[in-house]
Amino acid sequence: MTLIRELIPIPERVHQGDFVLKLSDGVRAADETLGNYVVTPQLAQAFDNALAFIQSALATRQSKAAYLHGSFGSGKSHFMAVLNLLLAGNVRARSIKELASVVTRSNAWTEGKKFLLVPYHMIGARNMESAILGGYADHVRSIHPDAPVPGFYLAEGLFRDAQQLRARMGDDAFFGKLNEHAGSADGWGELSGGWDAGSFEAAMLESPRGDERSRLVGDLISCFFSAYASVASSSGGGQGEAFVSLDDGLAILSRHASELGYDGVILFLDELILWLASRAADVAFVSSEGSKLSKLVEAANADRPVPLISFVARQRDLRELVGDNMAGAMQMQFADVLKYWEARFHKIILEDRNLPVIAQARVLKPATESARQVLDAAFEDFANRSRTVTDTLLTSNADREMFRLVYPFSPALVQTLVAVSSVLQRERTALKLMLQLLVDRRDDLELGQIIPVGDLWDVIVDGDEPFSDAMRLHFDNAKRLFSQKLVPLLERTHGVVWQDLRNPQAHAAVDPVRARNFRNDARILKTLLLAALVPEVESLKALTAQRLAALNHGSVKSPIPGREAQDVLKRCRDWAGEVGELKITDEQNPVISIQVTGVDIEPIVKGAEGHDNTGNRRRKIREMLFGELGIPDSNELFTRFSFWWRGTLREVEVLYENVRELADDRLRGREGAWTVILDFPFDEPNRTPADDLARLDRYTGEGSQTLVWLPAFLSEKALKDLGRLVVLDYILTGERFNDYAAHLAQVDRAQARSLAKNQRDQLQQRLKQYLEVAYGIAQDPREAVDQKLGVADQFRTLDRTFQPQAPVGANLREGFINLLDQLFTHRYPAHPQFETEIRIAVLKKVEAELVRALEDKDQRVHVADRALRQLTLAVVNPLRLGNMGATHLALENHWRTHFLQRQAADGDPGAPITVARMRKWIDDPSPMGLLPEVQNLIIHAFAAMTNRSFFLNNGPYPPTLENTPNELELREQALPGEDDWKVAIRRAGLFFGLTVAESLNAGNVARLKDQLTTEASARLAPLQDYAKALAVKWRSLGNAGRDSDRLRTAEGAAALLLGMTSANADVISTLAGAAMATTEAAYGQTIGKAKALDEALKTTDWELFTAVIALVDHRRVAAQSMRERLAEILASDEHAIGLKAALAEQKNKALKLLTDAPPRPEPEPPKPGTRVIREEVKKDLAVSDAINSLDEIRAELVKDADYRLSISWKITKKG
Repeated sequence: MTLIRELIPIPERVHQGDFVLKLSDGVRAADETLGNYVVTPQLAQAFDNALAFIQSALATRQSKAAYLHGSFGSGKSHFMAVLNLLLAGNVRARSIKELASVVTRSNAWTEGKKFLLVPYHMIGARNMESAILGGYADHVRSIHPDAPVPGFYLAEGLFRDAQQLRARMGDDAFFGKLNEHAGSADGWGELSGGWDAGSFEAAMLESPRGDERSRLVGDLISCFFSAYASVASSSGGGQGEAFVSLDDGLAILSRHASELGYDGVILFLDELILWLASRAADVAFVSSEGSKLSKLVEAANADRPVPLISFVARQRDLRELVGDNMAGAMQMQFADVLKYWEARFHKIILEDRNLPVIAQARVLKPATESARQVLDAAFEDFANRSRTVTDTLLTSNADREMFRLVYPFSPALVQTLVAVSSVLQRERTALKLMLQLLVDRRDDLELGQIIPVGDLWDVIVDGDEPFSDAMRLHFDNAKRLFSQKLVPLLERTHGVVWQDLRNPQAHAAVDPVRARNFRNDARILKTLLLAALVPEVESLKALTAQRLAALNHGSVKSPIPGREAQDVLKRCRDWAGEVGELKITDEQNPVISIQVTGVDIEPIVKGAEGHDNTGNRRRKIREMLFGELGIPDSNELFTRFSFWWRGTLREVEVLYENVRELADDRLRGREGAWTVILDFPFDEPNRTPADDLARLDRYTGEGSQTLVWLPAFLSEKALKDLGRLVVLDYILTGERFNDYAAHLAQVDRAQARSLAKNQRDQLQQRLKQYLEVAYGIAQDPREAVDQKLGVADQFRTLDRTFQPQAPVGANLREGFINLLDQLFTHRYPAHPQFETEIRIAVLKKVEAELVRALEDKDQRVHVADRALRQLTLAVVNPLRLGNMGATHLALENHWRTHFLQRQAADGDPGAPITVARMRKWIDDPSPMGLLPEVQNLIIHAFAAMTNRSFFLNNGPYPPTLENTPNELELREQALPGEDDWKVAIRRAGLFFGLTVAESLNAGNVARLKDQLTTEASARLAPLQDYAKALAVKWRSLGNAGRDSDRLRTAEGAAALLLGMTSANADVISTLAGAAMATTEAAYGQTIGKAKALDEALKTTDWELFTAVIALVDHRRVAAQSMRERLAEILASDEHAIGLKAALAEQKNKALKLLTDAPPRPEPEPPKPGTRVIREEVKKDLAVSDAINSLDEIRAELVKDADYRLSISWKITKKG
């Protein structure tokens, strides 16, 4: 097989400096830097952006800064080195084809411009001043050794030493020597000048910003005190106080560069952010030094003759460096500062999508063109053959072309290693990691294979330390978990020692199959560890078994192609039972992850191992077994289990016991009920399932309805898992965990509880699988049991006519239901398969439709409601009561024929047909096992079809679906004539308000008889009372001998109801044959309102009417009229005159008539020749008022002797 190394040059080892460029080295070794550099279209845009940025700074003469942002390995240092070379005019750099247009556009403003390019390597710097200012001084000294030293350094100590030296040397010697250096500047313009005592003293008195002071500091260091420069420089070991503030120092730097003839200073600050990141735990340092970044752009000292243009390489946001370490208020304050910087820093981005192109050119370049073609063909074959895997490996940001560029890597692995690089030190760039992976697989990576993502763990685990303390701890915990738990787990599984696989001499002695299986399983676990380290990576999010298999394509081999994901999930479940950190969710497609902590739960578990005993193991098995079977655990000797079988609710009794120890009566179970006995999947030492089988063979009782489900015994491994599960269950119940984990800190205790709970959940899932194997439902995992049982041994019954088959089901519940289905199918082979759950409400709806069909002359009706049609179809058709078609229900004669044949074939055909006999006939020739309510539906339908009615003790009995006693007898009914039936149902409606089906059959006849008897009995007494009262009132009005329709109707109706309620009456014939004394309408009104009519007669005030009728005064005419009206009311039928309303009306009139006052007599007309002098009427006068009135009359009369007085008087008294 062709190896990848035959097509792509792969070195035998990776060197420390491979793919790592120090900016200063990159600038010095220009040819090497440019020879390895690959310019992508995006990088060309970045160079264009950077040059335009520099141009804007020159045009505005303002200092500016830009972040050069990219992940580790994205080539920031290379980019700055090439930009440096471009600005320096390096011909080879300016000749890069991909940058031709960029260089052309920049020529217009770069020509004639002189730039001072200062590269910085910040790692190891003490502070920003020593790094930037000291670095500038070093760089200028290297390229301009004769230039004055910039005055960055704090000079007080320097000046004291200079004064002492001056005193020893004398002024002439001192200034002569000093001026030799100042005067030998050779063309450095105003930077040189002579010193004397006056200028010397004046310069020392200037502020640190003074020009002469700065020049003096430089001259003193150059002439006498060179140690000050080395102490204060970035390469020395002095203190930061040797420098002026960064703000002042940058101003000095700008003036210094300007005096040297430069148009701008470009500061390449490589690894500045990485330098801050390395001190992330020191919040004060990051906050202090990081805030100085703003000085690159904005300064209190604005004296900068030439602009400072800074490029700051950044792979991480500064906020990430302090976010976990700063307290609330301080973090918010720092975030505000960072936000302020962010708005003032330009940003140039080097995208990760450059990496595939760069990797193709620098790491994966084929050796020859033919090698490229072979690789292309191999990739296409892989991509087309494994499309599901390819989709997973592509990620959302990649395409097939990118995949091809990085083959035999995958975009998913590249995405992961970029993220991994970002949490490690800079020496671990993406390209270097890729090369290391190739070197590690140099001798076995074959054409067509993909490097698994899990292999990335090996190349990072022994590499550099992470940035932050938090990540360092997290990484250490991950490595510890791998070495202390996961590796021992794999060693036990495969019988291989991990160190032997890493030792070339020992590796040769290891079984290659075991070694391969070990490595493949390790890749799965390593991928999970990588996901725990960089969980934000898309490729490592929500890792399912299928994704794990795809990310490590080729590492998972399944005996059945396509089942790789199932095999991965099975392995992970097995591992999770032993390693609590491995977590698997409960979803259909579970997500698998590793929880990395530094907590060990083994001491906690060991502290509770005493609770692992046989009793607790049995209880745990019962709890899990009943839970999986869906059996409610009532902790009683027998547990009842209900389930739906062919649409009907059934019940069995479940017993969880050791079969070996059961007596015959316990094996036999309760009479009339099926019993299922579940045996334990383990027993005392040296016991086997053979002991349980022997016990069943010794059973001497009669055959009984008992099913015994014998499990195979769990293996030692499974029992060990069961024991651990029992212990974990115990310590996680209530507050016990806190007691057992009291030695842990609160934070660690919470993590330990999470690990224990996770391991318990995984063990529970594994034990469920063990039980499925033990009870014969599943075949895997094979290590669940010591020895499997045959079907005949595993499923035994005490009913010798029944031998169950191995149940079919995806789980224990389904297998159990399948067993019960076999059991009930054997017991009731003819039971119909209902397509709905048979409940009493359903049967009642169906019975109503059957009744409707029976009333139709063709026994066929339309069922309008769709839902009702479905119910009817689900019940009627399987029972063969009829055929529910698309819209119509048509009855069948199956049961009429069946019952009549059974009756004829019975030993006594003439014997009464009882419900008990019919139930027996339903199960002939094959038992149907119908529920009583369903049998009742069939029996009711037969009775209706054959005009039979139900009787109990010679009396009619109205059965219901819920209550149809076995003692009921079905008797054929003599039906009335068609004419009588029509008259009877018409009068039933008119007289009693009954709605009766017109179809003449026994059912309708029986129902009508029952209804008529009930109605007639209820109405007879009120009707009789009404007739008697009516007769009395009729005669009391003097109508004896006169005819009254109302009275004849009342008496006739009472006679009819009396006849209908007599002992031997045929109510239908009596009703139909009765002659009407008046009309049917009158009878209907009288019978229907008998009680109200009787009440109206009894509540009427007849004495009032008697008093009125007896009047002989001026009201006698009205009284006579009222008597006649009352006679008319009592003579007319109710439908002609409503009794109650008419009597009420007459009562009101009578009251009014009685209260009418007699008419006042007409006053006598005045006699001729007389006139009325005064006339008054006064009533109800008191004594005093009466006397006063008499006095008034006397006074009037005495006025004229001809006055005459007319008087009428009455004296009354209260009481």
